[in-house]
Amino acid sequence: MADRVRPDREDREPKLDVGRSSALLKRLRQSEALLAARPGMYFTGYERIGGNPVFIDRAEGARLRDIDGNIYTDYLLGFGSVVLGHGHPEVNRAVMAALGRGVNPTLLDVAHLDLAERIVGLVPSADLVTFLKTGSDAVDAAVRLARAVTGRSHVLHYGHHGWHDWCSASPGVPDAARSLLHRFAYNDLDSVRALFDAHPGEIACVVMMPYELEPPQPGYLTAMKQLTHQNRALFILDEVRSGFRIGLGGAQGAFGVAPDISAFGKAMANGHAISALAGRREIMARILELGLTVTYFRSPDAMAASLATIGILEREDVPARLKRLGRRLMDGLDQAALKARVPARSVGLEATPFLRFEHEREAERDRALRLFCNGMLARGHLMTPAHHWFLCAAMTEDDIDRTVRAAERTLADIAAAI
Repeated sequence: MADRVRPDREDREPKLDVGRSSALLKRLRQSEALLAARPGMYFTGYERIGGNPVFIDRAEGARLRDIDGNIYTDYLLGFGSVVLGHGHPEVNRAVMAALGRGVNPTLLDVAHLDLAERIVGLVPSADLVTFLKTGSDAVDAAVRLARAVTGRSHVLHYGHHGWHDWCSASPGVPDAARSLLHRFAYNDLDSVRALFDAHPGEIACVVMMPYELEPPQPGYLTAMKQLTHQNRALFILDEVRSGFRIGLGGAQGAFGVAPDISAFGKAMANGHAISALAGRREIMARILELGLTVTYFRSPDAMAASLATIGILEREDVPARLKRLGRRLMDGLDQAALKARVPARSVGLEATPFLRFEHEREAERDRALRLFCNGMLARGHLMTPAHHWFLCAAMTEDDIDRTVRAAERTLADIAAAI
């Protein structure tokens, strides 16, 4: 992909031309309900400098080109589902070969067996595995399985797990479902103890993302598992974002804790739709009781994509590469903030970094973050203010350095505005 985001663009006043995207979005909002209701492409939106891109022309490697011809280094990466880079040729070849044998055949593809064996061999807690389509599906199935095994209904949780009734407070979710979910504070065992004390004998499971912006304190995840088991509940890790990104064994391998059940998705197939539910044999043996009938769970193209992706992650040690690149980005952002005298610091794990603004007032912190994402967007770097960003193996040190240079100018703008 010819890169039209040239270094001279970084020096100019940011301006984004998204006329075609805006016109098509206006049309789409007349017929697509979710887009009609959204305030912006990324839910929370940007503080606008000429709008934001919506429609893609081409995605390749670490780059996106929108239909207006703007090119971006992509730090959203299919909201974390792309780990190698868009359109990886080896993954594409595996998918095309699988499609050549039929789409969603009635019988199983041998790739199903191969992928199950690969995940059981890589994930520390996986004695048995089964496949679904989305991360939300996998976490939802994990919670239902925990409730079936324990005979209890209440759930303690941390993080974002999708849109299903058990974890959502949206309109349309019955009050009875909402009353069974209790959020605890991260890195705070006392908040979990208090919830167990408030609902004795009622907690089916603790389900949590292993981290989001802050990493777990030393021993925290192990202590969480112990506390959960002391209360005769199951410990579930939502590894939809972390799995196959920070390590081949996920966060559980990186931090040395084996959950009872795990949910995986996103990066396990480099953008193709597949997720996995994995766990201890005696727990997973109860899975037939759940009625998990998934029409598309046997799709050989997604299985082939996942096998190819995992093979490349292992062969090229992609998690280590993401860690190196992420550290370079985080150090660069910290130096840029210091130079601009903007109260901000990089947070998160290296493969999933973020920039936290630390102005005294919440309104200033919020505006600074939106100004940052919008300024970076206008300079050719696609980031979101909604949650942490993602790196992929197709990124280079030059990509990171260009991002840091754009951040220097964007942070200087923020210093003048706030």
